[in-house]
Amino acid sequence: MKKSVLLVCSLTLAAFAAPAFVHAEEGTQSSGIAASSSALESQTSESVLSTEPQESSTDQTAVSASQPQTAVINGDVVELEPPRKDGQEEANATQAPKEDLVQGNTRTFRAAASLPMYRLYNTNSGEHFYTKTLSERDHLRSVGWRYEGIGWQAPADGKPVYRLYNPNAGDHHYTLNAGERDHLKKVGWRYEGIAWYSPNGGTPLYRLYNPNAKAGSHHYTPITSERDQLKRAGWRYEGIAWYALGSGEQSYEDYRLLGVRNYDQYALGAPSGCEGASLLQALQYKGKLTNWSLRSFLNTIPKSSNGNPNTGFVGSPFVENSYTYSAIYPAPLTSWGQKYGNVQNISGSSMNTLINEVKNGNPVVAWVTINFQPIRWGNWSFGVAANNNHAVTLDGFNKAGNQVHVSDPISGSYWLNRTTFENIYNARKYAVVVR
Repeated sequence: MKKSVLLVCSLTLAAFAAPAFVHAEEGTQSSGIAASSSALESQTSESVLSTEPQESSTDQTAVSASQPQTAVINGDVVELEPPRKDGQEEANATQAPKEDLVQGNTRTFRAAASLPMYRLYNTNSGEHFYTKTLSERDHLRSVGWRYEGIGWQAPADGKPVYRLYNPNAGDHHYTLNAGERDHLKKVGWRYEGIAWYSPNGGTPLYRLYNPNAKAGSHHYTPITSERDQLKRAGWRYEGIAWYALGSGEQSYEDYRLLGVRNYDQYALGAPSGCEGASLLQALQYKGKLTNWSLRSFLNTIPKSSNGNPNTGFVGSPFVENSYTYSAIYPAPLTSWGQKYGNVQNISGSSMNTLINEVKNGNPVVAWVTINFQPIRWGNWSFGVAANNNHAVTLDGFNKAGNQVHVSDPISGSYWLNRTTFENIYNARKYAVVVR
């Protein structure tokens, strides 16, 4: 009897002392709303009992403690960290891999010889404003101007189009005519330099004048239907102002920037709200929930009842700590988003599929890592998961420069190398599109 008890105890101690090996096979989520079948989300742990003669339990425990847990992810054996959710500390200690927009060259990129002209609208003054400068566009958006997209494509050189500003009316004027420029300077307009260039021919930019407006009295558009609608509304048609290489719709095969709104999750008191912020940015780009604040939207987030991000959000988006896996995965995020718009789970999609969605004007919520740092896996109670989990809105691409554009709730809106994005995205291939 004593020998039996000793044998059972010896086997029990050996089982606890053996090193653990966690298996996680590559898998992708269904494009439907059902919970993901990815093996990353349903891990199993194996404790291997050796049939060889055992060392003492004390020695075996020391060996086990020195051997870290590992998992097989996407065919590779990776080392697992303790389950520690990274957040603002990680964000502050790293930098996003931001890049300037690469224009490319005319032989490989149709838009390389052209620049996108951004169009914005001031709802207070009624003025439409045009600029080739991304930073100027983003500044105006931050102070309340409505971004309306790319108005047309302008050449990198050609005939100069001059920009002037009326400090009394707060109005801008653009003209190809140097005589008109000089006249306006004489009557008090402030000359602001060359705004962009015009080719000798191509797509015409029509100029209209509103005699009743105090500001925004001139409007410029390559869209004939918009020109005709304004004429019917009483605007005076003044002819062709200059030319463009093409309208904003003609370069989407090689370049597109949706320019979705950007929410700063830390500044807005939602340190764990990246997925919700990314989804709201995409929904608002599609004209949904435009009057909602981020906090109002996050107050409707579905919660997980079992601490698993596959069933809802874990914890609170307004709280951050290292021991709670504060996140929500594609399936429940899709169900949440479908209450407000056409939201689809496209997890498992290739990078080209994501680019095609953006090309068609559809922003994509993609699961990546904080500031695109190397992914670090942790062994959580619900399975293996990225400790430095993060989500962004993919809203642009530039074929010539091998770049994509994101609206990142941590680091703002920026271009980055497509390969950098793709390598991090491909670790899980979690994505949701808003159409």
